[in-house]
Amino acid sequence: MYSRTRGDVFISIRSRDLLNTSIGVFNNSGRFNLFENIIAEEDETLAVELVSATIPNSFYNLSTNNANNTLTFSETGFGEAIITIPSGSYNILEITEKIKTLMEVESSANMNGLTYTFNYDEINNLLTITNSNPTVKNTTFNFTTNTSCRRFLGFSSNSFTINSTAGITSDRAVDITDTRNSIFIRLPNLSNNKIVESSSGKYSNIIAQVPVLLSRNTFFTFDPPTTFKCELSQKQINSIDILITYQEETNGVNFENADWEINLMISFFKASKSILDERRREHSLHAELKNRVKNYYNKTYKNLQEQEELNNYFKENLSQIKT
Repeated sequence: MYSRTRGDVFISIRSRDLLNTSIGVFNNSGRFNLFENIIAEEDETLAVELVSATIPNSFYNLSTNNANNTLTFSETGFGEAIITIPSGSYNILEITEKIKTLMEVESSANMNGLTYTFNYDEINNLLTITNSNPTVKNTTFNFTTNTSCRRFLGFSSNSFTINSTAGITSDRAVDITDTRNSIFIRLPNLSNNKIVESSSGKYSNIIAQVPVLLSRNTFFTFDPPTTFKCELSQKQINSIDILITYQEETNGVNFENADWEINLMISFFKASKSILDERRREHSLHAELKNRVKNYYNKTYKNLQEQEELNNYFKENLSQIKT
């Protein structure tokens, strides 16, 4: 067991106060330098936890940066066309209205003149798409491209063709978050081996997963009833790096230059005698295994050397041995 050795350190951080902030308008990272270093004694362990966060829901659910703002389709008599939906924060009715307008402009340019209807079934969270002349002019949607907006419309990575008045209906739930229903707060320079990330299977620098509320253009507060206390491997903290991403660490959240705040708690702990004894035992066992492996390789190397010397001796004296 662990016991607290002294008072906690509460750190309130505003994005506007950070150094080395992210380039452009993303505003999702930066460094906070401490006025006074936080130092643990030799027998102490440092731990960090996210107490609360105030996050602006200013980021777009559909954008070029998110690589999810195109739709590829073709109509009878014409090859594939790619329409690009302007970046923004859409609900299902707004995005289907925008797509309808862009598709009809493209159809008019191709002299087909088709019109499209998007019917959203809110009860089942499914979308049906029809065109105005399906028996003569088919429409095929190619949802296999890397930048497709298919998840917003509720379709899997496949091709779907409108060839009857029934149209096509989404084969999965409509998801206007495009799986970006959480953001992840990371502390890259505070190392630990306590969190494993599913996207990589490796140890992660995540300190908290924050669910995204759907109320756009507002601030929401993340105040977890139970915090995760992350034990740190270092004994000293002189700065804290902060990075806010989606699940992939390389996919940073674009806050459109809006500010955010997080509150951290640094705690000091001391391990009980039983834990310290266990650590010493593990360290001793590790050292013994390491020494045995070293001795094994040394012995193997020596045997190889002796074998090589013996082979060389026979080669040099082979003629004399034969006579």
